[in-house]
Amino acid sequence: MFKAAIRVNKIKSIAQLRGATLHAERHDETGKARVREDAEPGHALAWSKADNDRDYLAAFKAHKAEMGAGERKNAPLCMQALCVVSPEWVEKAGDLHDADNPHNQQLFDQAKAWAESWAGDGAVFGARLDLDEKGGAVVDLMISPVRESRGKPVISTQKALTELKGIAGERNEYAALQTSWADWCQQHLDRDIVRGTRKEITAREHMSPETYGAVMDKARESLSEPPERFMDALRAVDLSHEATERLRDYLLLKGEISRHKTMGRDYRPPEGDMTLKRLPPTPQNDAWPYIEAIRSGAERVIEASHRFGVSLKENANDLYENGKDAFPSLADRMHLSAVVAHCGAFCARIEAAVKNRFNPDGYQMSPKECWPNEAPQEVERHERNLGLTAPEIISQHDRVAHERDDDREELDRDTGRGHSL
Repeated sequence: MFKAAIRVNKIKSIAQLRGATLHAERHDETGKARVREDAEPGHALAWSKADNDRDYLAAFKAHKAEMGAGERKNAPLCMQALCVVSPEWVEKAGDLHDADNPHNQQLFDQAKAWAESWAGDGAVFGARLDLDEKGGAVVDLMISPVRESRGKPVISTQKALTELKGIAGERNEYAALQTSWADWCQQHLDRDIVRGTRKEITAREHMSPETYGAVMDKARESLSEPPERFMDALRAVDLSHEATERLRDYLLLKGEISRHKTMGRDYRPPEGDMTLKRLPPTPQNDAWPYIEAIRSGAERVIEASHRFGVSLKENANDLYENGKDAFPSLADRMHLSAVVAHCGAFCARIEAAVKNRFNPDGYQMSPKECWPNEAPQEVERHERNLGLTAPEIISQHDRVAHERDDDREELDRDTGRGHSL
């Protein structure tokens, strides 16, 4: 069986279109870094409505003129969709990076045909299947649907997605994209191509060239299964105490990466040696033994990740270069960065919650006053980069307020409310 998956990014500004152009033309650092050593930079199957098949800004202007369409204030200009199939399907017919491979040509043609089947004839103004990277089997589409509004043609990504949701019978429009693409692949490419898992759906916004490669890797990696050889390898080697300790840390982090991939925004740090539910009912002079016990699981993750070069501050950017030796998969490094941020935010919340519990009539601390106070915004940033931010984005203020409400409920044991962390 082969798999199909979709990644979506709503482009809302001319600057983003310029960024997509620079990446397609291999002028940005991310684009240059993704080119294989033996490949010709820019080698691809490519087309656009502009004279230059990679100039997406010019292609978008040509698209607007062709369709006679206007724009809505503050609405997306277009969608960037990554249409993915398992690379093994392309390799059935030849080399993954061969422009003459009939499966590459079919994938390129059918991706554009699929998008216009629901977005409308002429909705695609650019398409590209890169052949100069290590991976493959990903078609990059620029889609700008046009719908009528008050008798005039207007660009409307939302109307097109809402229509597709109804056709596909899905509650979520991005799930509808996934289902629709998989169905199209089965009908027009190969009956053995099936839908990717729902947790891999991405609804990204504001994707920068710096994180474009991360999404490409995540899309490809979501379609492959790791080999089941780990236990056999362990049985065959002798490990020193130091190596065993390092392996323990590594397995802990791999496990948390896996949990975050599965749980997404619902991820919670591993349990500690104690829970808020088991706090003494009366105030204590020293809160720290209880704080450390409750967040011991999260602290183990933070300490282990730091030993592999991944910490809250070291990955406070969109490059995700730290930890590359231990975690060569870019997707793993992105998920691990999110895990570390979650654990940091948990540590700050627990410190505030316990201190407030032992000082009910005094000053009530906010998690923002506790270490590490920058963690909540790092959680949001990493989740945006991973495509875990829902279309209707919950503001950070609302999310922090919700978490604090959860803590208050947890601590209110005398009334029987709350749940353990």
